[in-house]
Amino acid sequence: MYLFKNISLISMCDGADIKSNMEANMEPNMEANMDVLVQDGLIAEIGQAIKAEGAEIIEGKGYYLMPSLFDAHAHLNSSEMCNLFIANGITSIRHLSGGDKAMSYAKAIETGCVIGPSVYASGPIYDGSDALDKKSAYRYIDSIESAEKAVIDTVSAGYRWVKTYPSIKPEHLKALMAKANEMDIKVCGHMSYTVDSKMLCDWGYHCCEHSSSLPNEPQSIQYLAEAGMWFCPTQVVCETLPDYVWAGKKLEDLKYYEYVPDVIRQFWETKNQEIIRGYKKRGMKPDIHVVIERGKTFMKYSDKVMAGSDTMYPGIIAGFSLHDELEKLVELYGQTPYEVLKMATVNPARYIGLADHKGGIQVGYDADLLLLRENPLTAISNTRQIEGVMKKGQYFDRKKLDILLRSAKEEPVAFFEPLF
Repeated sequence: MYLFKNISLISMCDGADIKSNMEANMEPNMEANMDVLVQDGLIAEIGQAIKAEGAEIIEGKGYYLMPSLFDAHAHLNSSEMCNLFIANGITSIRHLSGGDKAMSYAKAIETGCVIGPSVYASGPIYDGSDALDKKSAYRYIDSIESAEKAVIDTVSAGYRWVKTYPSIKPEHLKALMAKANEMDIKVCGHMSYTVDSKMLCDWGYHCCEHSSSLPNEPQSIQYLAEAGMWFCPTQVVCETLPDYVWAGKKLEDLKYYEYVPDVIRQFWETKNQEIIRGYKKRGMKPDIHVVIERGKTFMKYSDKVMAGSDTMYPGIIAGFSLHDELEKLVELYGQTPYEVLKMATVNPARYIGLADHKGGIQVGYDADLLLLRENPLTAISNTRQIEGVMKKGQYFDRKKLDILLRSAKEEPVAFFEPLF
């Protein structure tokens, strides 16, 4: 049992934007001098001057308590990522590539055998058999029967979403969508090269991953947004193409590169060189400003937006890269810090179907919490100023978080499952 005392509370729940805050010259969406009691992994009480015999007191004067973060587009493909997620205040991830090893590790996290974030997973990635760059970890659709089987297999394995890439033939994609609707499972991914985006939306496609996957036409983007499609920009990964292919950026120059194990460094370098050769051969030079404008257009018409990093892609370091993404959503996409915090807390919980117990600080919610030294509502970069993290009532103070970081850097990799 823990009792946070005298904290500035950013609950991310309706009703927190109260008149008294304004009169006290405080930030909207924040309540001062609050106590939060955690018992049995849940938020048990919120108020002032709470008394709880036997509770461990966490003095919060001068600190800010908010829900911990979701990384809404991640790939849990190696063990050290778990420590990096928790150390960066991320207690839940949307894992978008299935994989036997990853899911075994997710079960170990769930049972408490391993420290790490809660994992909400799609099945393996499906693409069309005509895809130019085939990957051993992906599965390929070459018929209506295989399209329907992709959905059946994903549901049978207990995954939450079907994940698609854009080269599936129209008749196969239509069959996949029909089977997904029949079996009540959502489809997410990279949209389609072969089917108009509005038609794909009408078929029920649920979430567009990456700003670069949005259509070019503003009217089409507006259509998707107003129709209720979800969107995860992953701006950090959208920038890797111009950075590494055309601007000469080197992986070893990355901040926090010391947290990338040797086996991952070697994998990244090999894959990065393949990517660079492939894109240079095709002469692909995407304008990152065009990509950003697509995402901004979507946000103009919808708040169904989630923050994700696409960690495990070369150059995207687990945990740290989500904070980079939050900063880019403010600086490049013109969102307020509060709007961006929603994209990493409330909105992923809504999307996944967890909004009745995650994504906010309310009585009865899971005690997934982030204690910060500075106010994230005044500067989104303050999400990095982490004093403590709680996942379902398990508290990691700054000392324990530093131990997790050291372990991520020094311990052997327990599992590695290449994404491609």
